[in-house]
Amino acid sequence: MAQSSRYYKIDDDILLEFIYHDQANPLPYDIEVDDNGSEIKIINTVSGDHTQTRHLVHELGSDVVNFDVTTDSGYVSIENFAARSLLLEVGKTYKFELSALANPGDFLVTGNSLANPLTGTIYEYVPQATGSFVYELTGYEGGKVTVANVANPLFATPDEETGNSIKTGSGSIGRYHGIEVSDGKYALLDNNNTFIQSGWGGSDLTEVLASQSFAFNNITTVRYDKVRLHLRTGFSFAARGKEGFIFEVKTNRTSGVQNFLTQIVYLNTSSFEIKNPKPFLLGELLYSSFIEVKIPSIVGQYSDFSDFFYGDGTQGSSDLDQTSNYDVSLKMIDLVEDSLLSVDYVYTGEEKNLMVPREDEFQNFTCVVKEAEDGNYFKIYGEKDGSASAFEAHLIQRTTESTDDISVIFDISVQEQIGQSFIETAFQQIVLIEDFEEGIQYRPIIKNSEIATSFSIDVAMRIYNQTENTQILKTASLISLKPAVYGKKMMRINLNSGNNITKIYNTLPNLQATRAVSSSINNALPKPQVKFVPAFVERLAIKTNVREWNPDSEVNNETPSPILRISPYDSYIKIDISKVEDGENKALSFLNAKNVKLEFTNGTYFNCIKTFENIDMGNGELLFKIDKANASKIQGIQDKKYYISLDNGSTETLVYQGRFINV
Repeated sequence: MAQSSRYYKIDDDILLEFIYHDQANPLPYDIEVDDNGSEIKIINTVSGDHTQTRHLVHELGSDVVNFDVTTDSGYVSIENFAARSLLLEVGKTYKFELSALANPGDFLVTGNSLANPLTGTIYEYVPQATGSFVYELTGYEGGKVTVANVANPLFATPDEETGNSIKTGSGSIGRYHGIEVSDGKYALLDNNNTFIQSGWGGSDLTEVLASQSFAFNNITTVRYDKVRLHLRTGFSFAARGKEGFIFEVKTNRTSGVQNFLTQIVYLNTSSFEIKNPKPFLLGELLYSSFIEVKIPSIVGQYSDFSDFFYGDGTQGSSDLDQTSNYDVSLKMIDLVEDSLLSVDYVYTGEEKNLMVPREDEFQNFTCVVKEAEDGNYFKIYGEKDGSASAFEAHLIQRTTESTDDISVIFDISVQEQIGQSFIETAFQQIVLIEDFEEGIQYRPIIKNSEIATSFSIDVAMRIYNQTENTQILKTASLISLKPAVYGKKMMRINLNSGNNITKIYNTLPNLQATRAVSSSINNALPKPQVKFVPAFVERLAIKTNVREWNPDSEVNNETPSPILRISPYDSYIKIDISKVEDGENKALSFLNAKNVKLEFTNGTYFNCIKTFENIDMGNGELLFKIDKANASKIQGIQDKKYYISLDNGSTETLVYQGRFINV
């Protein structure tokens, strides 16, 4: 299972993305509880009582961006992504953790201002100037580093930053934590701990700091999932008469009490959203920034954290409900009560709630991009449990057994490596509403094929449920070292020999006697006749009527139906095909067709029978015989599709696609 996302439209201006950690490789999603990571502290709503509702708050340690470096199939992986491109900020400090490498001394990042950057297994990098650089490891394919005045937010924020720390005061980003004191009224927790020291009945400052000290001494790491609140381009809560929002995530305890994993407050004066380097369009809305919050995972969590947050800290004291999901709420703020001397309060009104599953129900879904074996192109498709057919079968089952309207969206990006830099040269979005098993046959055009050393195809596959307005995200990537094969022009082939004209010896000499014989033969041959054969180039407004046919009877009174019915016995199937034109059904002619076939998805097909007098192919009537042996195989097909195709001697085209049922 890889890291995966699930999307929810939670507000007109906010799209929620819940990102599950990779349960097959969870270590990269751990954060240390120390001054180099993110310390944690607890606020009890009832002082000294761990059995009542509790709030979790973080405090970021060192403001340094850390990268974990590993290797994978001949490539250097940064944060579990092979050959990942990094957009970093000039003058900022970055640390690369190399403990997973056999020879940390072979790792290098060009453009470093430090003379001796390696200390133990930590490689420290402080870029001295803007420009394009690379990271390298002997014997492996590295990646590019672009240094600019402003970094990619994904690589400018420390991994240890959970987004659940309080940052208030003059010149800060204005991130508060909210605690509900009465119905719809929330106190704002700031860095001065004004509310904590107000005698409110919950934890005082001494108790909060004691919990932080206990966590520091007893908890090594915490495992996190991630939430992103994508903000619509041009969003304005003030224009809607709102002062901001409160976002909270709760979990259930066996006692019925809920704990808050986060309860951050975003005001119109706040500025902790992150600009998305790759804005995306969904449902005709563009999302260009997001707020990111890391929350402790329910699944795969360390017991010392669970005992700390859901118990009294002793081993086995956690009372977390093992069936709990994530209880998510978004509450719009109607009023801010700003006090210069005491506690600030906000009042909420409109509220949206949803339940996010504790683990990804689509964890066995993957996106695949690979080079085709039968030509110079790439195959892009989805899989379920390693099978493309199972992927399609699942989606078809969902659409047939429910009202869900599901489509699969592929965002395809092509990046070309020129020197030490990767440049995005193409982006395309393709939407599939059927034929999910076949996927996409994709051939990129490498614009700089003469000078590019490689190129990558990055794919984001979104399983979009339009009915529920949710989507699942899976990603895949492939690097090719053959850019010349996919250039604008075909590769030139150099021949060892000259382009000599081949002499042909089986032709008659151009003599008068030869010309006379040729003329006599041509005059004796029959005149050429033109036969017109239909070829279908579109399938709009095609209709069918299907019935079982008895060839031994002159009367067949069975009522026709648009659905093909497959019985387990020998049967003749008569299909009438017509096209709607000007509001009328007009029969399609199959005269002069070389062959018409009835095909099924397991490869079984049947040729049209042309020998019965009562079947008029010129009037759109087709007759097929399905024998008993093949009928039982067809009934076992999970994907109940059938196709009618036309072979006119030179091409084979699809006439109609329909569905069948077993009887």
